[in-house]
Amino acid sequence: MTARRLLLAALFCSVFLIGLIAFAPASLMGFALARASGGTLSLAQTTGSLWQGSGVALLKNKSHQQTLGSYRWKLHPFDASLQLWTSDSTPTTVRYLPLSNRVDIDKLHIILPASAIELAAPQLGPYQLQGMFDAHSEQLSLDTKGLNGQISVDWMNAASALSAIRPLGDYRIVLQGKGGGVDAQLSTLSGKLLLNGTGSFDPRNGMQLNGTAQAAPGSAATELNELLHHIGPEVRPGVFKLALMPQPGMR
Repeated sequence: MTARRLLLAALFCSVFLIGLIAFAPASLMGFALARASGGTLSLAQTTGSLWQGSGVALLKNKSHQQTLGSYRWKLHPFDASLQLWTSDSTPTTVRYLPLSNRVDIDKLHIILPASAIELAAPQLGPYQLQGMFDAHSEQLSLDTKGLNGQISVDWMNAASALSAIRPLGDYRIVLQGKGGGVDAQLSTLSGKLLLNGTGSFDPRNGMQLNGTAQAAPGSAATELNELLHHIGPEVRPGVFKLALMPQPGMR
C-alpha cells in the first residue's frame, strides 16, 4: 500500500509540474528579459503564456521608462529558438547553439527611441537626441568574444533639444561587428545638418566617433550656427569637428 501511495504521489507531482510548465504565464518572459538586461528592458501588459504570448516592451533610461511597442513571441524549447515580431513584420528568430555556445539572430528588426543611444554613449546626454532608430540586419551571431555581423540603423526625423529645427535630417549608421568590438560608419541620407564620420564601440572604451558636421547649402548655416558650435570646434570654414571620446570611467 505504501508503494502504491508513493507511486500515486509521484504521478501527481509529475502531472502538476508538467501543468506548471505548460501553462507558465507570459509574465515569466518579462522576468527573464529584465534579469538578462539588468533591468534595462522589461515587459508590461503581458498576455498568453511563456511559450506563446505578447507584451509591451519598455526601456528604462535614467529615471523614466519609454515604450518600445508591442511584441509577440513564440518559444520553441526543442530547438532552443524564439520567434519575435511586431504587427505583420517578418519574425526575428533567435536561436541558441549550445555546442558552439553561440546565439544566432536572423531577420532582426527593432525600433528604438534615439535617446536609447545614451546607454552606450552617455556623452550624448546633453544633446537630448530625438527621433527614432530603425535597426535591421539579415543575420547576426553573438558568442563569448562578442558580436559578428552587420546592422544598419536609420535615424529618422532626427532632432536635438539644442536646436529648434525639426527634423535636422535623416541619417544612417552602419555597425559592423567583429567579435571583440564594433566598427561604425555614419552618413547623411537627407536634411539641413550634414553628419559624416567613423567610429567604434567596445566594452572597455565605450563609444568613440570622429567626423564632421556642417550645414547643408542654403539658409541652414544661420539656423544651425549655435548647434554647430555646441558640436565642436570649426576646423575649416563652415565645417565643425564631430568627436566622441570614451568616458574616463569606462576604461
